[in-house]
Amino acid sequence: MNQDASAAQSKPASRWRRRLKRLGALALAGVISLLLLLLYLARSEDPVAFDEQAARGIELVGWQQLLPGEGIPADLPLQAANNNCDAVLHEGRTYLSVRSGPHHFASDQTQVFVLSSADRVSWELERTFDLPGGDLREPRFFSFAGRLLFYFFKAGTDPLAFEPRSIYVSERRGPGDWSEPRAIFRPGYVVWRVREHEGQAYMSVYRGEGLYTTSDRPGEVRLLVSSDGLTWEPITPEPQVSRVGASECDFVFDEQGGLVALVRLEVQGSLVCTAKPAALGTWEQTYSRHKYDSPLLLQQGGEVYAVARRNVAGAFYRGPDAAPAALRRAWSLARYSLTRKRTCLYRL
Repeated sequence: MNQDASAAQSKPASRWRRRLKRLGALALAGVISLLLLLLYLARSEDPVAFDEQAARGIELVGWQQLLPGEGIPADLPLQAANNNCDAVLHEGRTYLSVRSGPHHFASDQTQVFVLSSADRVSWELERTFDLPGGDLREPRFFSFAGRLLFYFFKAGTDPLAFEPRSIYVSERRGPGDWSEPRAIFRPGYVVWRVREHEGQAYMSVYRGEGLYTTSDRPGEVRLLVSSDGLTWEPITPEPQVSRVGASECDFVFDEQGGLVALVRLEVQGSLVCTAKPAALGTWEQTYSRHKYDSPLLLQQGGEVYAVARRNVAGAFYRGPDAAPAALRRAWSLARYSLTRKRTCLYRL
């Protein structure tokens, strides 16, 4: 009887051991599959449509590290992450701004430094912007009607959230003398680019609430107009772009007075937009599955160029057409986050 009881007890234990071995094998297979997927994504690369003819007139000079650097004030309290830079030439001096923080994500320790230089070699600190209880991002200079204006936006401090609060502006009154920043326009918007056209100031902004999700919340990109750079109003009652994920938007005015814009769609790709001189608030939109992050537009020889991020693996928006939109967006975001990026010059 004892031998029979012992054999009966050993059978369940033996079955559990076999199950655990199978689970272990499945877990190992899952880990190996995940590693292979990550390796594939890391090495994935799409062919590049390189425009050799357009590139013949472009010459690149050697890169030189600026921050940290010998020409920067030795006592400038730079932190581990220095990014969100902007620069402008105003009345013979070059002005440079940089966001400095402990990391790239939101933090209440963030500061924005404004420096200036007569030769772009030796730099002087003009002003430190540090608003308590918030993260500061997207500094933007604007040389307008003999004045130098400086914009940025304040956000929340949760490193896992994107919480824009207000856009701020400060005006340079003299060497090292800047007005206290004041909030402009409406809460919840992010400044992206400020430009002058026919004596008027124009600013592109986007609403950041709920941006980094896979939901169908409409995006909101607006073009604002101002006569003094301080008080801003929408150019039209409705937004210029309201597609899901619409965010960073740069724009330029062409030789005929029309507008060309490039809009990042966070969960879909990008839009190339145009507007006629008589209707600058009405944008015709052309969709691209490629995502041109952090766009900077410029003009040269009648052509419009964009400096933006390039995803080495190709188009952003992937997945079966029959799949639910939220699932396609989630897969596209995950894939995009794990693939290599480069900075690229595009011709629109």
